[in-house]
Amino acid sequence: MATELRRAELTNIVYGSSFYGGGGGGSRQEGLALIEAMYKEDPDAFIKMIDITEMEDDPNVVSTMIAALGSPVATKGRTFQEESVNAVKGMSAEARFGGKELKYVYSGEMGGGNTMLPLYAAWKCGLPIIDTDGNGRAVPELNTGLLPVHGVPTSPVILASEAGDTIVARTEDPMDGAACEKIARYMCQAFDQGIGFAAWMMNKEQHLKASALGQMTLANEVGEILVNTPASEAVGKLQAYFDKKKIPFRPIVAAGTITDIQISSEGGFDTGVTTVRSDNGEEFKVIFQNENLYVKAGDKTLVTIPTIISTLDLSDDKMAIPVSNSETHVGQRIALTVTKADDRWYDLPECYGCWDEVMVSADYRSARPEVKFW
Repeated sequence: MATELRRAELTNIVYGSSFYGGGGGGSRQEGLALIEAMYKEDPDAFIKMIDITEMEDDPNVVSTMIAALGSPVATKGRTFQEESVNAVKGMSAEARFGGKELKYVYSGEMGGGNTMLPLYAAWKCGLPIIDTDGNGRAVPELNTGLLPVHGVPTSPVILASEAGDTIVARTEDPMDGAACEKIARYMCQAFDQGIGFAAWMMNKEQHLKASALGQMTLANEVGEILVNTPASEAVGKLQAYFDKKKIPFRPIVAAGTITDIQISSEGGFDTGVTTVRSDNGEEFKVIFQNENLYVKAGDKTLVTIPTIISTLDLSDDKMAIPVSNSETHVGQRIALTVTKADDRWYDLPECYGCWDEVMVSADYRSARPEVKFW
């Protein structure tokens, strides 16, 4: 049954998707700004969300993911409103060119900015959003994702600027996500470290095979907990929620302080190391490339992607706020939690292998954990 997402639900989704973003996926401030833009234009605005079962069975009726691509630090404060709408229009034209009809939008990744952006674009273009996500978490590169791992072509990719410039990238091999990534990152740098894009045009059968079904509902429910729970109780409430859902979850640091951040913004990425000291004196290092990739305690690796490593800001007593790596600072009071990602992240060896290049560049020898966390 279709659901109407209004201000309360959209706000929950911004906070919940920030949690599932695991340090990436854009800032919640960008997501909240998009909500304000919607309701400034139409005080009665709502977005229609459908379950995957309500998507048409026709293989030529398709959906597209919409996201912003770029360095979170360099693009902080940009909402990508025009870029996202232009990306939908570009993919719609590309669908028609291939004899298909674009009728739906879906979220390509979880994150405070990058989940609200497709919701905004769907509303602006008069299309429903699907209760799914292309990854069920945030990912740093086009080739580090559930969809290419499960056989969904990345190409064609639509890259759209604020001014309406639209670029269609088609690779010789439609499955060559690495080539799509290179093209997209180059264009990202050409447009001030940020650009809107659309990719992974999918029909119903492909969604059933590859995407994180029901993820928008999960983000809404997690966000509702965070928005309505005092910071001191948030980790416990999340633990109870995930226990009920039978989704593995645990805090690495229930409460602690960020003591150091080393970060650089190059090539469309924020790369670095965050050092956290828990209140009991233990020290942990979180290595990230936009998203949190792995956590170390001394020489031991505790957990790696695809598990979701989330940072919750405990500075405001009213609520624990999930933050991206563009929003952390030295001295910040935080909790550090880990949550098992969608089951599809664990069903093929490629779900780990697709991260190898990213992990090696982050000084890790393999994307396969030294110790199985779950």
